[in-house]
Order: sequence, then C-alpha cells, then structure tokens
Amino acid sequence: MSNILSGMSGFSRNVGLDLNQNPSRGEGRIDSWRNPIRLLMVWDERLRFRAQLAQMAEHAPEVGLSQAQVDAEISKPFWRG
Repeated sequence: MSNILSGMSGFSRNVGLDLNQNPSRGEGRIDSWRNPIRLLMVWDERLRFRAQLAQMAEHAPEVGLSQAQVDAEISKPFWRG
C-alpha cells in the first residue's frame, strides 16, 4: 500500500510542477489548473517524444547521448518532465 501512496505522491508532485511553471520560458509547462486541456497536451507530447526516442535509440551516440541517458528518459512515466 505504501508503494501506491508513494507513487501517487510522485505523480501529484510532478503534476504540480507541470502546472506551476511559466510556459513563456519555453519549458513546456502549464501555469494554472484552469487549463486541463494543456496539461493533457503536454503529457501527449512527452509520450510521443519518448516513443520517437525509443525508435531512434541506436542513433543516440550520433547526437551526443549515451544509451543510459536514452534509457532513463524513455523509462519515465508521461507525467514526469
């Protein structure tokens, strides 16, 4: 049970980060809870980016990424920035 609560706490913290940062700084974050559509769009963008990164993983050294960096990014849940 504590693992579930711990996971929910992390989820809640990351959603809070997404919603409280200023998008004008180019961070892809949302500035308030009043825009749940934007939150869903950010999450969708992360899912797509990580899927593309997973497909291109064998080219990671060509763009200056290690395999460990690629693996760390694609293993993140969609709500983690």
